Amino acid sequence: MPTPHSNDQAVSRRLLLGAAGATLGTLAAPGLLATTATAATSGKPHPETPQGFALVSDTHLNPTAPARTDTMRAVFQAIAERDPAAVLHCGDITDSGSPAQIALYQSTVPSELADRIHYTPGNHEVRWDVSAKEEYHRAFGASQQSFDVCGVHVVALDPTMLLQEPGHFGGALLDWLEKDLRRVRKNTHIVIFQHHPVGDAWYYADDQDRFLELVERYDVRVVFAGHVHAEAVRPMNGLVEITLKAVKDSPHYYWTERTLDGRGKPQLVVTRVDLLATGGTTTTTVATVPLTGAGPGADVEPAAFEVSDAGAAFAVRATFGRTAPVAVRAQVLPETGFSGTINTPFTELTRTGAHWQTALDATVLPPGTHQVRLRAVAADGSWWDSVRTVRLAGAGPRVVWETALDGAVQGALGTAGDLVVAGSTGGVVTAWSMRHGRAKQRWTVRTGPVYREPVLADSTVFVPGADHTVTALDAGTGRRRWQVRTAEPVLSTPSLARIDGIGVLLAAAGTTLLALDPTTGREHWRAALGGFAAGRPACDGERVYVGAGDARAHAFDARTGTPLWTFTTRATTDPNAALLYGPWDDRTVLVPNGPVVVSSVSATWGLDRATGTALWSVAGSSMYAGPRLATVGGSTTLLLIQERGATLLVDPMSGATRWQTQLGFPVFNSGAVVDGDTAWVLGVNSQVGALDLNTGRLDRLVKLGTGYSFSTPVLAGGQLVAADQNGRVRGVDLV
Repeated sequence: MPTPHSNDQAVSRRLLLGAAGATLGTLAAPGLLATTATAATSGKPHPETPQGFALVSDTHLNPTAPARTDTMRAVFQAIAERDPAAVLHCGDITDSGSPAQIALYQSTVPSELADRIHYTPGNHEVRWDVSAKEEYHRAFGASQQSFDVCGVHVVALDPTMLLQEPGHFGGALLDWLEKDLRRVRKNTHIVIFQHHPVGDAWYYADDQDRFLELVERYDVRVVFAGHVHAEAVRPMNGLVEITLKAVKDSPHYYWTERTLDGRGKPQLVVTRVDLLATGGTTTTTVATVPLTGAGPGADVEPAAFEVSDAGAAFAVRATFGRTAPVAVRAQVLPETGFSGTINTPFTELTRTGAHWQTALDATVLPPGTHQVRLRAVAADGSWWDSVRTVRLAGAGPRVVWETALDGAVQGALGTAGDLVVAGSTGGVVTAWSMRHGRAKQRWTVRTGPVYREPVLADSTVFVPGADHTVTALDAGTGRRRWQVRTAEPVLSTPSLARIDGIGVLLAAAGTTLLALDPTTGREHWRAALGGFAAGRPACDGERVYVGAGDARAHAFDARTGTPLWTFTTRATTDPNAALLYGPWDDRTVLVPNGPVVVSSVSATWGLDRATGTALWSVAGSSMYAGPRLATVGGSTTLLLIQERGATLLVDPMSGATRWQTQLGFPVFNSGAVVDGDTAWVLGVNSQVGALDLNTGRLDRLVKLGTGYSFSTPVLAGGQLVAADQNGRVRGVDLV
């Protein structure tokens, strides 16, 4: 018999907050907004909290876009005139978080608001952040914090991931949030603001179900978010999520005020205030959120919800309490989507007596771990979503062991011989011996946060640290051999080379390339890069090659660090465009007796090693997965995997395409590991499959977990070892 999977909460929101609550009141229906101009508030002001608080999002300040600066000044001046109790900023404050952009933004803040603005970062603050959030913290304070204002408890939450686009809450952040919510005084309602929206069609955070399951247990009434640059109201799971328009697109702000409705019940009224070119304003009611009762959708929270693997289908079964939903739907959460919206259609459940049930087709899904979402829709249009995990059996690769580290394993895994090493963003470095299909932990040490690959060579593990360090550990014991401090965080993968027979460790620390003695850490030379480097340099003994965020690939003399040439990947005078579209995350590849290969999000180039002249180019974004050399049919080839799954095998001497295919799933930093004429490709949604390098055919696909994967796997001891943002490290038997 298939095993049901269930994670029903022991205490429901209805029991915590009371089932006899209010309706949605004047809350806009799902997907609809009130557009009638109204007063700034509706109902009577709450006598104890006459002030309101303002919100803005996605301001994207950038010196090359001066109109945004003018808009920001006007918006802040209008907010200051209303004397808010607080201002909440939902992130993407600037375009890339550079000191110049931060300084420009701060110049727009009136002195009377400076101490009242609270921030949460957006992906644009962290995606290309050379400082590993240090600049952000210096300018804006803690990225997660809480405070009381206007009679509500406000939480600034930061699920952003350094060097990545989407969000991930993670265990540590959710633990922090739960401790904070536990301390909230009784009868105090809670508002959360963050950058990435959650729920409904959004799929920006891979573990958003864990976030929703947590906040459902507390009196969270509103979640404000940005990122999508669109205004929308979603009443779900006992709360109302409101996404905000981008200030960069039009001058406006949001105003939230606690008032009393016509029956004397407290409510939050959210309005949008648009600044007119004529100098006036218009005010639009966005949502009115009751602060009594159990909240939107709570009456149709399932009493039980189970999903079982019934072979060719997932059997879904649910029951409800006294209030029956008007519709119940289910869907498999996205197998191929990434940092965007969910396109998987819902399937309606059929009611038979007290039970609702259906079967979801699983024939097109790979074996492994999947998630099913149930949506119960209430009569007023609100809904309650629940998620269950189910494991689909099948032939092919299978997970045979699994462990978890603190934080995310975002960097690639390192390997040498039978040793596998993983570093986590929680500052844990762990090594395993892989023998006879088993993994035995050799050692674990604490370091600074690790965002890129630990490198193994000559019985030493070299660890890049976001805490401004490069650390050398004994591969057998984990004992520290040496550690050097760097001026900037090391958010790149080190590489080892031999120059005139002498070993050299190359590592980019922010905008500086370092050449270190691998036995002592002593510096041989350093070279300034024109921009941030988070990839991996390469060296042929004569020159060192590295891509950077100045839209250039650089070549340096391997002996002295003297600059030799640069190649421009994007012609622009805009520093922001140079960073976004430059080879900042390039894993440079040297073709034997051939060109040096560099990539950006626009193309991959084969460059003459001596001059930097382009010999060929292939369009497409292969930078994140990184080019891979492979021997196919006795010839050296180059595998290029683009971020949305388009994959090419090309001749590395000419750039000519041998074959092209579509994997069917996105691939970012996770990339591929080559084993003979097979490449094991790990997708961002934890799918892994065997790609035949002779034909481009993908088979033996399996889904390892539910978290995003940005860590390139390794082969060791006859197994594939892979890791993800949940900190899960898994051994996969490929037989």
